Amino acid sequence: MNSQITAEITAVIASQSLALIEGTAPFSSDVLCDFWYHGQEHLKQRRRILEPLAQSDIPQDLSESELEVIFKDFFAEEMLIRIVTTVFAATDQKRKQCQAEPIARSLFLAFLDLKRVVLAVMVAENHLSLEALKRINRTRRSIERWTDLMLGQFVLRYNMQEFAHEPERARDFGEDQATNLNAPSPVQTWELITAGLRISFPAGLTSQSSDHWEKMLATIMACYPADCFHQSALMKSIQQIRISRSGFADETHPDRIPELFRIPLPGSAATTTKPPHFKPTGQKQQGIKATPPNQGISFSHLHKRSPKGPHF
Repeated sequence: MNSQITAEITAVIASQSLALIEGTAPFSSDVLCDFWYHGQEHLKQRRRILEPLAQSDIPQDLSESELEVIFKDFFAEEMLIRIVTTVFAATDQKRKQCQAEPIARSLFLAFLDLKRVVLAVMVAENHLSLEALKRINRTRRSIERWTDLMLGQFVLRYNMQEFAHEPERARDFGEDQATNLNAPSPVQTWELITAGLRISFPAGLTSQSSDHWEKMLATIMACYPADCFHQSALMKSIQQIRISRSGFADETHPDRIPELFRIPLPGSAATTTKPPHFKPTGQKQQGIKATPPNQGISFSHLHKRSPKGPHF
């Protein structure tokens, strides 16, 4: 894993987010717990390297080039966590539940706390040369723009500006994307975004030291419903998913049609003859009961996993 792959996966999650947001199946509690666990373990490894740099001026064993890769990879990881947290927050908002957002927000806040350490190391200028700091800062600013670009649709549609670096910039991106979708010949926006990400994040060295980051990404993809994927494991388009899901919508029974639509219009033939439809059932009409909201996962549950799962 490197910054380029992380950026491409982030674009996939953002572009296919509606397939998850518009789903109805509840999230798996085990998947969300594994997402939180592997994300926290990955951050612990990052913290063991970065915190000593902020607390001491003594040169570390890592070379400047290795530190530069670590910093760039961290900012790319923050971009992914921002997008994932936004998608989970929009999903809970759409489904009127509180299940995935608290877990993702907890991990996002942990990233922000470690980002404070990263920025402190950069400002101190003790372990990196000025040229290296300039390169890292250019990467950071570029990642912030890419993040706001991918968050544009969420800021515009779900009012998720709290996760953007510059909310107004993200909203402008969202308005441009909405205008493009309504154009006679819409441009394949996400294909252009993915191509731009490959240019901005060329493949190269990686700072990964364990598989916790890869496992966390796997849990994110496991949150998508099975109907989002072809048999070849490629993701379907949102149009295909909406068409396939439309067949599962409940049909309205005549007994549940509102009385307002059963009243015949004045002067129509139905006013002179008895209407043959909608015979009274003799029972009080009952509306469809709303599905109870999915229960959230408490953090006490995260620390009381079964022996089969990861321990905290």
